[in-house]
Amino acid sequence: MNKKLQEKYLKNIEGNVNVGKIDSGVEFIFLVVALFAIIGVFSMFADNLISFCIDRMPNETQVRLERAISLNIKNLNIVNDADTGKLSAIVQKVVAMDSKLQRKSNFPIYVVNNDKINAFIAPDGAIFVTSKLTDTIKNEEILAFVIAHELGHYANRDHLKSIGKEIAKFIATTALSGSNSTLETTLNGISGIHELKHSRKQEKKADKYASNAIYKLYGSTKGGVNFFKLLKNKENSPLFIEYLSTHPSTESRIKAIKKFKRN
Repeated sequence: MNKKLQEKYLKNIEGNVNVGKIDSGVEFIFLVVALFAIIGVFSMFADNLISFCIDRMPNETQVRLERAISLNIKNLNIVNDADTGKLSAIVQKVVAMDSKLQRKSNFPIYVVNNDKINAFIAPDGAIFVTSKLTDTIKNEEILAFVIAHELGHYANRDHLKSIGKEIAKFIATTALSGSNSTLETTLNGISGIHELKHSRKQEKKADKYASNAIYKLYGSTKGGVNFFKLLKNKENSPLFIEYLSTHPSTESRIKAIKKFKRN
Protein backbone atom coordinates (compact mmCIF):
# COMPACT_ATOMS: atom_id res chain seq x y z
CA MET A 1 0.00 0.00 0.00
CA ASN A 2 1.49 3.34 -1.10
CA LYS A 3 1.76 6.22 1.35
CA LYS A 4 -1.15 8.29 -0.07
CA LEU A 5 -3.51 5.32 -0.06
CA GLN A 6 -2.48 4.44 3.48
CA GLU A 7 -3.14 7.99 4.68
CA LYS A 8 -6.54 7.98 2.96
CA TYR A 9 -7.42 4.64 4.61
CA LEU A 10 -6.42 5.85 8.07
CA LYS A 11 -8.40 9.06 7.59
CA ASN A 12 -11.52 7.08 6.63
CA ILE A 13 -11.43 4.79 9.68
CA GLU A 14 -10.49 7.54 12.12
CA GLY A 15 -14.10 8.56 12.70
CA ASN A 16 -15.60 5.07 12.36
CA VAL A 17 -17.04 4.02 15.74
CA ASN A 18 -17.25 0.40 14.58
CA VAL A 19 -13.49 0.09 14.30
CA GLY A 20 -11.68 -0.61 17.58
CA LYS A 21 -8.67 1.56 18.24
CA ILE A 22 -7.36 -0.51 21.17
CA ASP A 23 -5.55 -3.79 20.83
CA SER A 24 -7.68 -6.78 21.98
CA GLY A 25 -5.09 -7.73 24.60
CA VAL A 26 -5.16 -4.23 26.03
CA GLU A 27 -8.95 -4.29 26.03
CA PHE A 28 -8.93 -7.56 27.99
CA ILE A 29 -6.52 -6.16 30.58
CA PHE A 30 -8.63 -3.02 30.87
CA LEU A 31 -11.74 -5.17 31.40
CA VAL A 32 -10.09 -7.25 34.12
CA VAL A 33 -8.81 -4.14 35.92
CA ALA A 34 -12.26 -2.55 35.69
CA LEU A 35 -13.87 -5.69 37.14
CA PHE A 36 -11.34 -5.71 39.98
CA ALA A 37 -12.21 -2.09 40.72
CA ILE A 38 -15.97 -2.66 40.56
CA ILE A 39 -15.98 -5.74 42.77
CA GLY A 40 -13.56 -4.07 45.20
CA VAL A 41 -15.65 -0.93 45.56
CA PHE A 42 -18.86 -2.93 45.86
CA SER A 43 -17.36 -5.26 48.46
CA MET A 44 -16.06 -2.41 50.59
CA PHE A 45 -19.39 -0.60 50.41
CA ALA A 46 -21.37 -3.79 51.10
CA ASP A 47 -19.09 -4.79 54.00
CA ASN A 48 -19.44 -1.44 55.70
CA LEU A 49 -23.18 -1.22 55.12
CA ILE A 50 -23.84 -4.77 56.33
CA SER A 51 -21.67 -4.32 59.42
CA PHE A 52 -23.36 -1.00 60.19
CA CYS A 53 -26.85 -2.52 59.95
CA ILE A 54 -26.06 -5.72 61.87
CA ASP A 55 -24.31 -3.84 64.68
CA ARG A 56 -27.52 -1.86 65.18
CA MET A 57 -29.90 -4.77 64.81
CA PRO A 58 -32.28 -5.25 67.79
CA ASN A 59 -31.50 -8.25 69.99
CA GLU A 60 -34.91 -9.78 69.26
CA THR A 61 -34.21 -9.71 65.50
CA GLN A 62 -30.77 -11.22 66.08
CA VAL A 63 -32.22 -14.14 68.05
CA ARG A 64 -34.92 -14.82 65.43
CA LEU A 65 -32.34 -14.90 62.63
CA GLU A 66 -30.04 -17.17 64.61
CA ARG A 67 -32.80 -19.67 65.27
CA ALA A 68 -33.65 -19.74 61.58
CA ILE A 69 -30.09 -20.69 60.63
CA SER A 70 -29.18 -22.84 63.64
CA LEU A 71 -26.87 -25.81 63.14
CA ASN A 72 -28.31 -29.33 63.24
CA ILE A 73 -26.08 -31.11 65.76
CA LYS A 74 -27.40 -34.50 64.59
CA ASN A 75 -24.97 -34.19 61.69
CA LEU A 76 -22.00 -33.91 64.09
CA ASN A 77 -20.21 -36.69 65.92
CA ILE A 78 -20.89 -35.50 69.49
CA VAL A 79 -19.12 -37.46 72.22
CA ASN A 80 -19.60 -37.66 75.98
CA ASP A 81 -16.59 -35.98 77.54
CA ALA A 82 -15.69 -35.75 81.21
CA ASP A 83 -14.58 -32.13 80.72
CA THR A 84 -17.95 -30.89 79.41
CA GLY A 85 -19.06 -29.71 82.86
CA LYS A 86 -15.81 -27.78 83.32
CA LEU A 87 -16.21 -26.17 79.90
CA SER A 88 -19.82 -25.19 80.63
CA ALA A 89 -18.74 -23.51 83.87
CA ILE A 90 -16.19 -21.42 81.93
CA VAL A 91 -18.86 -20.43 79.40
CA GLN A 92 -21.13 -19.14 82.15
CA LYS A 93 -18.31 -17.12 83.73
CA VAL A 94 -17.62 -15.31 80.45
CA VAL A 95 -21.33 -14.79 79.68
CA ALA A 96 -21.86 -13.27 83.14
CA MET A 97 -19.31 -10.53 82.34
CA ASP A 98 -20.86 -9.30 79.08
CA SER A 99 -24.38 -7.96 78.57
CA LYS A 100 -24.01 -8.57 74.80
CA LEU A 101 -24.17 -12.30 75.53
CA GLN A 102 -26.98 -12.29 78.05
CA ARG A 103 -30.66 -13.09 77.38
CA LYS A 104 -29.91 -14.47 73.92
CA SER A 105 -28.59 -18.04 73.92
CA ASN A 106 -27.95 -20.65 76.59
CA PHE A 107 -24.58 -21.23 74.90
CA PRO A 108 -24.52 -25.03 75.22
CA ILE A 109 -21.08 -26.55 74.63
CA TYR A 110 -20.37 -29.86 72.92
CA VAL A 111 -17.29 -31.99 72.29
CA VAL A 112 -17.00 -33.26 68.71
CA ASN A 113 -14.91 -36.30 67.84
CA ASN A 114 -12.10 -34.87 65.71
CA ASP A 115 -8.32 -35.30 65.60
CA LYS A 116 -7.52 -31.58 65.16
CA ILE A 117 -7.30 -28.88 67.82
CA ASN A 118 -10.21 -26.63 66.95
CA ALA A 119 -13.33 -24.85 68.20
CA PHE A 120 -16.20 -22.92 66.64
CA ILE A 121 -19.49 -21.30 67.57
CA ALA A 122 -22.73 -21.80 65.62
CA PRO A 123 -25.03 -18.88 64.72
CA ASP A 124 -27.41 -19.82 67.57
CA GLY A 125 -24.61 -19.69 70.17
CA ALA A 126 -23.88 -23.41 70.47
CA ILE A 127 -20.13 -23.92 71.04
CA PHE A 128 -18.22 -26.90 69.69
CA VAL A 129 -14.72 -27.99 70.68
CA THR A 130 -12.90 -31.02 69.32
CA SER A 131 -11.96 -34.09 71.32
CA LYS A 132 -8.35 -33.44 70.32
CA LEU A 133 -8.53 -30.05 72.02
CA THR A 134 -9.95 -31.41 75.29
CA ASP A 135 -7.48 -34.31 75.25
CA THR A 136 -4.53 -31.96 74.69
CA ILE A 137 -5.46 -28.96 76.83
CA LYS A 138 -6.34 -29.31 80.51
CA ASN A 139 -5.30 -25.86 81.74
CA GLU A 140 -8.39 -23.81 82.65
CA GLU A 141 -6.95 -20.45 81.57
CA ILE A 142 -6.12 -21.77 78.10
CA LEU A 143 -9.55 -23.36 77.74
CA ALA A 144 -11.12 -20.09 78.89
CA PHE A 145 -9.26 -18.18 76.18
CA VAL A 146 -10.49 -20.59 73.48
CA ILE A 147 -14.09 -20.40 74.70
CA ALA A 148 -14.01 -16.61 75.16
CA HIS A 149 -12.61 -16.24 71.63
CA GLU A 150 -15.66 -18.06 70.21
CA LEU A 151 -18.02 -16.04 72.39
CA GLY A 152 -16.26 -12.93 71.09
CA HIS A 153 -17.34 -13.86 67.56
CA TYR A 154 -20.90 -14.12 68.82
CA ALA A 155 -20.75 -10.84 70.75
CA ASN A 156 -19.44 -9.08 67.62
CA ARG A 157 -22.17 -10.76 65.51
CA ASP A 158 -19.50 -12.05 63.14
CA HIS A 159 -21.64 -15.02 62.08
CA LEU A 160 -24.46 -12.77 60.83
CA LYS A 161 -22.01 -10.38 59.16
CA SER A 162 -20.30 -13.23 57.32
CA ILE A 163 -23.61 -14.59 56.07
CA GLY A 164 -24.70 -11.12 54.93
CA LYS A 165 -21.45 -10.59 53.07
CA GLU A 166 -21.72 -13.96 51.36
CA ILE A 167 -25.17 -12.96 50.10
CA ALA A 168 -23.82 -9.60 48.88
CA LYS A 169 -20.92 -11.37 47.14
CA PHE A 170 -23.33 -13.73 45.40
CA ILE A 171 -25.43 -10.82 44.15
CA ALA A 172 -22.36 -8.97 42.87
CA THR A 173 -20.83 -11.96 41.06
CA THR A 174 -24.15 -12.96 39.52
CA ALA A 175 -24.83 -9.43 38.27
CA LEU A 176 -21.37 -9.01 36.75
CA SER A 177 -20.84 -12.49 35.34
CA GLY A 178 -24.27 -13.26 33.91
CA SER A 179 -24.21 -16.78 32.51
CA ASN A 180 -20.44 -16.95 32.01
CA SER A 181 -19.27 -19.58 34.50
CA THR A 182 -15.58 -18.87 33.86
CA LEU A 183 -15.99 -15.21 34.63
CA GLU A 184 -18.08 -16.07 37.68
CA THR A 185 -15.27 -18.24 39.03
CA THR A 186 -12.81 -15.38 38.49
CA LEU A 187 -15.04 -12.87 40.23
CA ASN A 188 -15.58 -15.23 43.16
CA GLY A 189 -11.81 -15.46 43.51
CA ILE A 190 -11.44 -11.67 43.51
CA SER A 191 -14.12 -11.13 46.13
CA GLY A 192 -12.76 -14.08 48.10
CA ILE A 193 -9.44 -12.31 48.63
CA HIS A 194 -11.26 -9.33 50.13
CA GLU A 195 -13.31 -11.66 52.35
CA LEU A 196 -10.13 -13.28 53.72
CA LYS A 197 -8.89 -9.91 54.92
CA HIS A 198 -12.11 -9.20 56.70
CA SER A 199 -12.03 -12.62 58.34
CA ARG A 200 -8.57 -11.92 59.74
CA LYS A 201 -9.94 -8.69 61.18
CA GLN A 202 -12.73 -10.62 62.89
CA GLU A 203 -10.22 -13.08 64.33
CA LYS A 204 -8.09 -10.28 65.76
CA LYS A 205 -11.13 -8.69 67.39
CA ALA A 206 -12.13 -12.05 68.88
CA ASP A 207 -8.58 -12.49 70.23
CA LYS A 208 -8.80 -9.07 71.87
CA TYR A 209 -12.21 -9.95 73.33
CA ALA A 210 -10.83 -13.21 74.74
CA SER A 211 -7.74 -11.48 76.15
CA ASN A 212 -9.94 -8.99 77.98
CA ALA A 213 -12.16 -11.77 79.34
CA ILE A 214 -9.38 -13.96 80.73
CA TYR A 215 -7.61 -10.92 82.17
CA LYS A 216 -10.76 -10.16 84.15
CA LEU A 217 -11.05 -13.80 85.24
CA TYR A 218 -7.43 -14.64 86.00
CA GLY A 219 -5.51 -11.36 86.12
CA SER A 220 -3.32 -12.12 83.08
CA THR A 221 -3.44 -13.09 79.40
CA LYS A 222 -1.07 -16.06 79.72
CA GLY A 223 -3.85 -18.43 78.69
CA GLY A 224 -3.97 -16.90 75.20
CA VAL A 225 -0.20 -16.75 74.80
CA ASN A 226 0.22 -20.36 75.92
CA PHE A 227 -2.55 -21.54 73.60
CA PHE A 228 -0.92 -20.03 70.53
CA LYS A 229 2.51 -21.22 71.59
CA LEU A 230 1.06 -24.71 71.69
CA LEU A 231 -0.31 -24.26 68.17
CA LYS A 232 2.96 -22.74 66.96
CA ASN A 233 4.85 -25.84 68.05
CA LYS A 234 2.57 -27.87 65.80
CA GLU A 235 2.94 -25.57 62.76
CA ASN A 236 5.50 -25.32 60.00
CA SER A 237 3.85 -22.53 58.00
CA PRO A 238 5.90 -19.42 57.14
CA LEU A 239 4.50 -16.05 58.19
CA PHE A 240 3.53 -15.03 54.64
CA ILE A 241 0.81 -17.70 54.70
CA GLU A 242 -1.14 -15.20 56.83
CA TYR A 243 -2.04 -13.28 53.71
CA LEU A 244 -3.71 -16.30 52.11
CA SER A 245 -5.41 -17.54 55.27
CA THR A 246 -8.63 -16.72 57.07
CA HIS A 247 -6.62 -16.46 60.30
CA PRO A 248 -3.70 -14.20 61.21
CA SER A 249 -0.37 -15.96 61.71
CA THR A 250 0.12 -17.58 65.09
CA GLU A 251 3.22 -15.48 65.78
CA SER A 252 1.38 -12.21 65.09
CA ARG A 253 -1.44 -13.29 67.42
CA ILE A 254 1.01 -14.04 70.23
CA LYS A 255 2.58 -10.58 69.83
CA ALA A 256 -0.84 -8.89 69.86
CA ILE A 257 -1.88 -10.67 73.06
CA LYS A 258 1.40 -9.75 74.78
CA LYS A 259 0.75 -6.10 73.88
CA PHE A 260 -2.86 -6.32 75.07
CA LYS A 261 -4.09 -3.48 77.28
CA ARG A 262 -7.16 -4.09 79.39
CA ASN A 263 -10.33 -2.23 78.38
